[in-house]
Order: sequence, then C-alpha cells, then structure tokens
Amino acid sequence: MSTYTDFFLGSTSVAGALTGLLFVSLSIAPERLSGKHASVERQSIAATAFTALVDAVWLGLFALRPGNNIPIASLVLGLIGLTSTTGLTLRLLRARHREQLSNRWPFLLLVIIGLYGYQTSTAFTAGSSEVAQSDAATLVFIFFGVGIARAWELLGLRGGGLLDLLATGGRRAGLDDGAGHEREGPDSGR
Repeated sequence: MSTYTDFFLGSTSVAGALTGLLFVSLSIAPERLSGKHASVERQSIAATAFTALVDAVWLGLFALRPGNNIPIASLVLGLIGLTSTTGLTLRLLRARHREQLSNRWPFLLLVIIGLYGYQTSTAFTAGSSEVAQSDAATLVFIFFGVGIARAWELLGLRGGGLLDLLATGGRRAGLDDGAGHEREGPDSGR
C-alpha cells in the first residue's frame, strides 16, 4: 500500500476540491439545470461530471483504508455508475422528442457506460492487492478526465476532439453549436 498512499491522498484531495468547485459552478446559474426551461442534456452533463468526480473521491478513500477493500469499492461504485448512467440515457431518449439534443450524447454515454463496466469488472479481475491498487489509480485518472471534460462542457466549451468529430459526422467540430447545428464562423461561408 505504501507505494500508492501518496497518490491516493493527493487524488482524494483533488477530487474533493473539484467536486466542490462543480457545486459552486452549478449554484451560480441553478435555473439552467433545475428551472422551468432546464435542459435534460445539461442535467445529464452535470450528473456525469458529478458522478465521475465522486467516484474518484470514494475510490481514493477506500484505497486509503487499511486492508484492501478496493475490489468491493470498485464493484459498488461501478454498479452505481452503470445504473445512474443508464437512467440518464433513458431520460435523454425520452427527452429527444421534447428538446433539441446534440449528436454527442450517445457517444459520450456509451463511453461512460463502458468505463463503469470496466470498473465493475476490475472487482473480479484483480488478483492481488497491487493489481487492485493499480486498477484503482488508473480509474481515478480516467474519472478525473471524464469529470473535468464534462464540467468543461457545462461551460459551453468543446475541445474539438475525436468524440466531437464522430458526433458531427466529420463536419468541422469547432463550429458545431452542440445541438447539431453549425454556427457561423470566420470561414463558414455565410
């Protein structure tokens, strides 16, 4: 455990701070997520960011406990993540008839479901304490990335990465407004 103690101490502190910042950023404009005109897609983005960061906090906390409880934590946290992401997917499927959704959400939620599936499987595949710690450290990194990327998206910013390219069907990802429409840009020809 000593080789991972500092990592999990640091990552738990960072995950706690990031979760707190997410709460603060969401409280600045709560009507966007819970008001009369709240978007189900924005709620899903916030929920996946929160779930990923909380997963990183709890995984780090369990890894710091004496004895190796990481497989149990991975199983429980992975199942919570799978069920919450599946629930969000169902809400988005129902909402697509009521509101304009981006083309990105199916890709992103499939990736997130895959991550929680992987986390759940590590509960059964970790043959030793060191493997469980290594898997947990990898998952913490991944969930930081997911949480930060989704929080970034809440601000309305996009990175123009591979998922943007897939979701826009090869159109210029930097000019997509997130709802499947191209915005006017300097070289859009409009």
